Amino acid sequence: MVRWWWEMDRPAVAIIIALMLIGVVAVSTASVAVAKTYSVGPYYFALRQMLYAFCALGIMLTMSTLNNTAIKRMALLIFLLAFVGTLLTFVFGVEVKGARRWLDIAGQSIQPTEFVKPALIVLTAWLLEDGRRSVRLRGFMASIVLISMVGIPVLLQPNFGMVLAMGSVWFAQVFMAGMPLLWLVPLMGGGVLVTLLAYLMFAHVRDRVERFLNPAGSDTYQVDQAMDAIMSGHLFGRGAGEGVVKHTLPDAHTDFIFPVIIEEFGIFAGMVILSLFGLLVWRGFQRLVNQEDRFMLLAGGGLLTLVALHVCVNMGVSLQVIPTTGMTLPFISYGGSSSFAMAIVFGFLLAMLRRKKSIL
Repeated sequence: MVRWWWEMDRPAVAIIIALMLIGVVAVSTASVAVAKTYSVGPYYFALRQMLYAFCALGIMLTMSTLNNTAIKRMALLIFLLAFVGTLLTFVFGVEVKGARRWLDIAGQSIQPTEFVKPALIVLTAWLLEDGRRSVRLRGFMASIVLISMVGIPVLLQPNFGMVLAMGSVWFAQVFMAGMPLLWLVPLMGGGVLVTLLAYLMFAHVRDRVERFLNPAGSDTYQVDQAMDAIMSGHLFGRGAGEGVVKHTLPDAHTDFIFPVIIEEFGIFAGMVILSLFGLLVWRGFQRLVNQEDRFMLLAGGGLLTLVALHVCVNMGVSLQVIPTTGMTLPFISYGGSSSFAMAIVFGFLLAMLRRKKSIL
């Protein structure tokens, strides 16, 4: 235990715990109005978020004890369970806003696709880790099969935002693996084709894109409310509990929690959160650059890309610079599945960034 603690990237752990605490505070103030809608106590969501954060911390620290071999085995197990769970959503899934993404297990809603993401990143790195050209080519083709196998059912749920996130991280890993540029051009074309098909096939995707491109002729209520909240927050905000946007935004405690934070605690608080995430990602990449192990570089780089993507997309939606998509702010937005999945992400990362290899 002492050796594990000294090997650990303690500043990174401190940043993650700080983000968890910020999340508990943010959900506590953002969910009061939402609790009335669900006819539960005012601190129902806040107490649950505290429990989620505590469990997530335990998951993260447990995962951080693993070595590379154990990480691969754990990722494979998580992937199999999560992929089967994703398929089961088509039979037993709970429908919310026209999408079947959740399973109701023992009274708890679980989104299996959240757990697919970290596992898929590690498995992709495993397939691409060999530097020999012939072996790397086979791993590359296998990774295409893997991402397609996952992407099709996720797209049919429908959850295009998740497909776009997984595809973007996979492309980043392929790029980091040193694949020839001629191979990457068709991949980019394939991504454009999938996006076009999603636009043509799914009404909610088409609606979100058109609302973004033509806000004057569309219903942009949510993003308008979010933007008004950000503009009214000024430097130090209205004060804890004094915000008004949480009473009008249905997703104030989840996808749109960032505007709530800005309104009540100010732009300064938003910059602090952005800086913490930025420092975490920068510190991770800085330490990965010095790694000679290709698996650690590809897996760690993919996991850090996922975190950065979540942050940029969530904040970008609130600032109206990208179309609306359901992507949470790690450890700050309310949710058990997202908190536990991010705990796995950071647990794997901490395990990879330790000063020495674990003996486990």
